[in-house]
Amino acid sequence: MADTKRVFIHIGAPKTGTTYLQQVLHKNRDAMEQAGVLYPRVGNNAHHTAVWDLRGRFDDDEGGGKFEAHWDELVAQTVDWDGQAVVMSSEMFVYSQPEECRRILGSFGDAEVHVIYTARDLMRQVPAVWQEQIKNRRVMRYQVFLEDVLGKRKTRLAKHFWGAQDAATALERWSQGLDPSRVHVVTAPPAGSPPDLLWQRFAGVLGLDPGEYPSEIAAANESLGVTSAEVLRRYNERYGKDIPILRFRAEVMTQLLPALTTAVPDRSKLPLDFSQRNRIVDLSEGIVKKLRKAGYDVVGSLDELVPERPGRRDKKSTGRGPDDLTDAEVNDALVDVLDHVMAAALQNPKKGPKNKQR
Repeated sequence: MADTKRVFIHIGAPKTGTTYLQQVLHKNRDAMEQAGVLYPRVGNNAHHTAVWDLRGRFDDDEGGGKFEAHWDELVAQTVDWDGQAVVMSSEMFVYSQPEECRRILGSFGDAEVHVIYTARDLMRQVPAVWQEQIKNRRVMRYQVFLEDVLGKRKTRLAKHFWGAQDAATALERWSQGLDPSRVHVVTAPPAGSPPDLLWQRFAGVLGLDPGEYPSEIAAANESLGVTSAEVLRRYNERYGKDIPILRFRAEVMTQLLPALTTAVPDRSKLPLDFSQRNRIVDLSEGIVKKLRKAGYDVVGSLDELVPERPGRRDKKSTGRGPDDLTDAEVNDALVDVLDHVMAAALQNPKKGPKNKQR
């Protein structure tokens, strides 16, 4: 048995490559176990169900009964593992409040507990989180979301957003009782970096040689263009509330998202205007200043978390957003999606039910 077992809790944040990392960890479970590193087999690719069970947040209509004892099972596998390390991952962890953080951090006996926070620059994060909200049945308009999270009002949404995306605030809750060297901030590489660089950084924290574990993963949780995002938001307004959230999420990822990203020609990104971009840079600089002062272990560079400040020429460069679309543009996109669905059906004909005479 290893002298000191290490437990790594990857807490998120959401939209920082978490799904990609969870799929790589899942893909390499057997090989990692051979190297002494356990990625517990609870739930699916990630450990969301264990967090849901810990909090008891889901009722039976949403499948909550299926998750009963998942947290206890996660803890049991971790405590029983006789290898050198255990890693668990769920971006749901990041929303834990201080009391819950203390409970989680104290759940693993004499193990040496580490916390991993993956971070990405907020110029990419802010639009990405709104889009993720839409993929989870929300209906808030894009500009209302931006006004909430970038404004100075203490709205419930803003508190929820910054509780996860403000790395310094989140890690104040999660670092209690831990030496700063056991708190790891892994920065998501900027656009254009090698596709496996995030995995290289993450694996290094775990003490693994990243090259020994295949990291090629099919694109997961693809981004929607402006028009596709608004189509889905409007669907949510009319029909979303009638579908249990777990079923909704599953069908969006497997059915609607592929159709929207393939059929709708608009690939434009969600825009941010000059003042919004400046606000994001100001907030980013404040967060990074606190992270430097805290002395956490940084893998990558905190400079990657501070986006470039917009120049004067950027004042008029804001593109059209979801709120600017006309009904006709949304309807055209819906026709494109219907054509995509019909084309797929025609390529894979199935025999319909036989007519039965009474």
